[in-house]
Amino acid sequence: MKTRVISGVVIGVVLALVLTLGGYLLAATLLAVSFISFFELSRATGIHKEGIKCNELEFCGYVSILVHYSQMILIGNHKYYVFSIMFAFFLIMVCYVLRFPKFSSMQAIATFFCFVYAPVNMSFVYLLRLRPFGNYFAWIPFVAWVCDTCAYFVGRSFGKHKLVPVLSPKKTIEGAIGGVAGSIIVGVIFGYLLYVNETHNVITIVVSILITLVGSIISQIGDLLASGIKRDNNIKDYGNCIPGHGGIMDRFDSVIFVIPCIYFLAVFFIPMLG
Repeated sequence: MKTRVISGVVIGVVLALVLTLGGYLLAATLLAVSFISFFELSRATGIHKEGIKCNELEFCGYVSILVHYSQMILIGNHKYYVFSIMFAFFLIMVCYVLRFPKFSSMQAIATFFCFVYAPVNMSFVYLLRLRPFGNYFAWIPFVAWVCDTCAYFVGRSFGKHKLVPVLSPKKTIEGAIGGVAGSIIVGVIFGYLLYVNETHNVITIVVSILITLVGSIISQIGDLLASGIKRDNNIKDYGNCIPGHGGIMDRFDSVIFVIPCIYFLAVFFIPMLG
């Protein structure tokens, strides 16, 4: 537990630093984390084999991540993400065709999935930071951790009805509701701070509640998705780079899944805040 707490504090400090400063530091941090998460996912899904160096499909994945972050930094608009996604798709599929039958079609599909799931989803934090009030909204995806914590304690204290018993036997409906409720409370506090310090528009609090409400629900789906991948591939943790937590995917699974949702909600609502 001590190791887990220390790691959590370190993660919090680093997160506060990169989100506050933003810019190239944030982009570089996201790029590094994307490389690690892609490796963890490629190992979990059978693309990477233990004891073997980076294969051609993995290499295509890493190249795609570099291309994606390069265009993101240069352009800074989600509308151009389709280029990165299509580039990755064609690069990976060309590799599959040229190296056939070394790789199966499912490995090629899994490589593309690993690219989109963590690196692309994660990169939306950078775009969110660029939006108006981005120094505030860039924090909202991490309400997923609040949701996780509240769900855990409420579920442990009051949980009786299983949420998805086959996939995650310990998760309960009561816990899920508790996670949503905890996130909404954070949303109220966040909205109030933004209202007082920046917008002076009362609708800010309503917008914050709506975003955290939707985000908390989607974050729990993201947590279950990551658990499902681990169960499908019979692994306990995605990695061990974070002492007491496991890998990047173990710690950021719910956050990664919710980031694009928060971004697009922010794009829709921010103009209303003035």
